[in-house]
Amino acid sequence: MRGQFRFKDDFVYKMPVHFSGHPFYPVRVVYGDMTCISVPFETDPESIARFVPEAFELLKPRVDVQYSNCRDVDWMAGGEYRLIQASVPVRYMGNGEGLEGDYVLVIWENKACPIIGGREEDGMPKLYADIPSERHKEEHWYTGASYEGCTFLSMDFHRQEEVELKSGAVESHREINFLGWRYIPDLGKGGAALSQATLYPQEMDVVRMWTGEGSLNWTDLGEERHPGQFPIIRELARLPVVRWMEASMFQGSARLNVADSRVLS
Repeated sequence: MRGQFRFKDDFVYKMPVHFSGHPFYPVRVVYGDMTCISVPFETDPESIARFVPEAFELLKPRVDVQYSNCRDVDWMAGGEYRLIQASVPVRYMGNGEGLEGDYVLVIWENKACPIIGGREEDGMPKLYADIPSERHKEEHWYTGASYEGCTFLSMDFHRQEEVELKSGAVESHREINFLGWRYIPDLGKGGAALSQATLYPQEMDVVRMWTGEGSLNWTDLGEERHPGQFPIIRELARLPVVRWMEASMFQGSARLNVADSRVLS
């Protein structure tokens, strides 16, 4: 008997496609309870520009490494997951929009579902890692990321002053254009089946925020301990730290405007 599954042009599918499929509708998913720690640092412009596609202009030699504990996630039926991402401020130069945002270098997440959707649907460079919840002793907060028992990143934040909600520092966290590159390799040969810049807009409603001092400690695991991701970890570990910039911790909720994601022409 011949197969009976057929694609519908106006439907959205997830792999494996033959079990899924629904009409497209504008999705704006809500993350009801988030705790984030952001540790930025200034680096050498040429060192970081090597990882930014030529369609973008590097605005500042700044790398922002952010941990997020995402809870009360509506599309996960109130579930939770955690992530650590690294990004740099850029402007898209491929058209006349002059769109500015953060180009995402890598995102580690500790569950499969957000990885699958974010990679295929929004062009975000998501990978798996074990990421524990943030812990603290007094005002020293810390977390990290590991792979099969081998820690490759430790993040520390020494919380100092709370910021008033109406200050410019809090407002700067409300809207962000995350920019990525969606790439699907061709089969059986070199080259790409799909290669395009993408926009993934998000919003953060901050209810509390603190500033302080942060630091990152990368551990190069080597190919034998992390054969899939060791080049990423090694390159981030080798980025020169010109100076640590003011770190921050904030709590609130977020909205991921999936319906506004698009390919940048």
